[in-house]
Amino acid sequence: MTTSTDNLREEVHALAEEAFHLHLISGYGDGEYEGEYQIVYKGKPRHLPLERAKAFLINLMQPEMKSFNQFRLGFMLLIESYRRRSNNDRPR
Repeated sequence: MTTSTDNLREEVHALAEEAFHLHLISGYGDGEYEGEYQIVYKGKPRHLPLERAKAFLINLMQPEMKSFNQFRLGFMLLIESYRRRSNNDRPR
């Protein structure tokens, strides 16, 4: 296996692990053949070439990441507004 294939496999594995923890897939692992990755989605195992597995996982997580980033941005803005209020309430 080449280094680029190893790197791609590691990247796909990291994406699959994240998708698993987000409950978007129910399983993942090396495929039966070299250059293949197995993803269990909606109860069905899918054997995909590494590039397609990466694209599949990215597309699957896109809405989750978007909503998480929106939540994070809103939370950060809320914290900032509380911080400013508490600084304005302090006697000088």
